Amino acid sequence: MKITVEHYDALRIAIESSPVYPRLLDYRARGLSDKRYRWDCIWAVHNGLRSWFGEVYQYANDDHIDTALRKITGTN
Repeated sequence: MKITVEHYDALRIAIESSPVYPRLLDYRARGLSDKRYRWDCIWAVHNGLRSWFGEVYQYANDDHIDTALRKITGTN
């Protein structure tokens, strides 16, 4: 995973506070993908991560962020 520990921790805290975070089973029951769930989690809290995105996208891309999201959410 290319994201720094500091950025990962900030993302984890934000995702765990996302209103979407506890709804994984809902997403699966509706036939939505785990990837859709992960990115909906992040977009639900993106306003609080504006500076985070600016910093992370200087050295990482969506694939790196998705790897971190997979680890945080425990999804495939």
